[in-house]
Amino acid sequence: MAQSHGNFSAKTVTETMLDIPSTTWTALPTTAQTGRQVIEVYNKGTNKLYFSFDSSATYKQRAAIGRGEFRIFPIQDNVTLYGRPQGGGTRVVVTEYR
Repeated sequence: MAQSHGNFSAKTVTETMLDIPSTTWTALPTTAQTGRQVIEVYNKGTNKLYFSFDSSATYKQRAAIGRGEFRIFPIQDNVTLYGRPQGGGTRVVVTEYR
């Protein structure tokens, strides 16, 4: 069973840098770390990065972060988080904690 990220202490950390195109939803990261408990996404690019758990979603009513911002998701490896920038591509750093 997953730990609440407030009570979680990582034993393994994996960082992945991704260039995300604006043309499609991209899994963050493309392959999940087995046994992860928490994921952090940092937007290094200049365009807003939108999030969804549905790869067929539209931008409307999706959460987003701007340049230099990050967001934490307490999700396990069986949940896929997708990212898609609007107005051009962006670069992100995805950190997974296990």
